[in-house]
Amino acid sequence: LEGDGGVKLVKLRGESMQAAADATPSAMASVIGLSSDKVDELCAAASEQCEEGSVQIANYLCNGNYAVSGSVSAVDKVAEIAKPEFKARMVVKLAVAGAFHTDFMAPAAEALKAGLADTPISTPKIPVISNVDVEPHTDADAIRATLAKQLTSPVQWEKTMLALLEGGLEKSTEVGPGKVISGIMKRVDKKAVCENFTV
Repeated sequence: LEGDGGVKLVKLRGESMQAAADATPSAMASVIGLSSDKVDELCAAASEQCEEGSVQIANYLCNGNYAVSGSVSAVDKVAEIAKPEFKARMVVKLAVAGAFHTDFMAPAAEALKAGLADTPISTPKIPVISNVDVEPHTDADAIRATLAKQLTSPVQWEKTMLALLEGGLEKSTEVGPGKVISGIMKRVDKKAVCENFTV
């Protein structure tokens, strides 16, 4: 991306996601202490038992830590049944505006797709690994497609980190407040080296 193209896309993405969240009440929660298969089962049970809507895994962070996303009723049901029925260690409701990485964000994905179509994207010097399909992309159209699809698709964080490590990643850097990402990276691979710069 050249010039302010990236900043404009970030602004469009944020505003579109907020509008989608405002249009339909939804929620997210973090489920700790279960495998992804068990969280899938938990989501299916919560979707069946809730008053309306559904819930699904939205972020595959690392083994034992998965974010779920869906209707308020379904996420509330996840929080209600996770410990007694599925033996989760805990469920933490996330302070976010909506059900990100699900079909709740479809209107935002369409808006972003239109913005991406109008934004020049040069061929990257190094491949961009998408956390949607865990594939390296060098084609501008493929990058546009996965950026839009990312709004409605689960984040494959654990598989993405494993792909980077298997591809020879020697050291990574987390920039921002806290050490959440480096902590997750250690859960993916205890030997992974991750530096932190708090800003």
